[in-house]
Amino acid sequence: MKITLNQPYSFTQLGGRANQEDARFPDEDRPQGCAPFFLVCDGVGGSEKGEVASHTVCAAFAKALVGTDWSEDFSTEAFQAALGYAYKQMDKASTPENAGMATTLTFVCFHAGGCLAAHMGDSRIYQVRPGAGILYRSDDHSLVNALVHSGNLTPEAAENHPNSNVITRYIAAPGAGGERLEATVMRIDDICAGDYFFLCSDGVLERVSDEQLVDILSSPDSDEEKAARLADMSRDSNDNNTAYLIPIAAVEGDDVSDGNVTDDTSEGPSTLNFSRRPTQALDVSSASDVSLGSRVKGFFKKLFR
Repeated sequence: MKITLNQPYSFTQLGGRANQEDARFPDEDRPQGCAPFFLVCDGVGGSEKGEVASHTVCAAFAKALVGTDWSEDFSTEAFQAALGYAYKQMDKASTPENAGMATTLTFVCFHAGGCLAAHMGDSRIYQVRPGAGILYRSDDHSLVNALVHSGNLTPEAAENHPNSNVITRYIAAPGAGGERLEATVMRIDDICAGDYFFLCSDGVLERVSDEQLVDILSSPDSDEEKAARLADMSRDSNDNNTAYLIPIAAVEGDDVSDGNVTDDTSEGPSTLNFSRRPTQALDVSSASDVSLGSRVKGFFKKLFR
């Protein structure tokens, strides 16, 4: 599979917080010549150095994936190895002052088989196809979402639930007594020219609904203008807000569906040449969820903010 990315765009804003606990990779609004992987992380716990956790994980993935041959299939095992390295780096960064630090994770990469997407917590990943809508949206690892799925809470009641910030998966330092939790991993090969992948922390979700996201990404605006609109909408969020918008310019290979190439090519697309190995969208998370009770006791996101 040969994938061409248009210029990615990103933003990171304080919102209503005094401290920035979000992190991203690459740490640029308009990255140039970057490798085909992207992260957004949201540090957990304002009094527990969430910014250390989020930046540690982004830096760990950047180091772990240096030298990766993206013209080959990027396997789930390769992702798990990078995640394992991130856990080790979190352990090294842990001190008595930040022993409770943790972070959410969103990760996407483009490789010979398509896209591998992985997440932990309530930061989110979208695949949006203008004209079709949302093809993929990651399912938040949160207490409220678990209650909705179990039938113990209605979606309407979930919207303003007092425990909406309690998350059930995160990356914490294992040596500090935290559990080594698994990410949910998706392998996606239904990718067309004109698609968008969008990664964001929950501060963005506070201001941008699914419907608004689809409307903006389906508009005739340039990709830069779309990213700017999303940033403007998120600017006054109560929380830090960070996002990455990744436009797909072209996809070529066996059995690839035709799509419309976006017009925003003024910066010149970043071309990634891949040989295709067919895959399918599949949740390959290998570990069963730890019981809801232990997750609730394990961590309360932003409890001390």
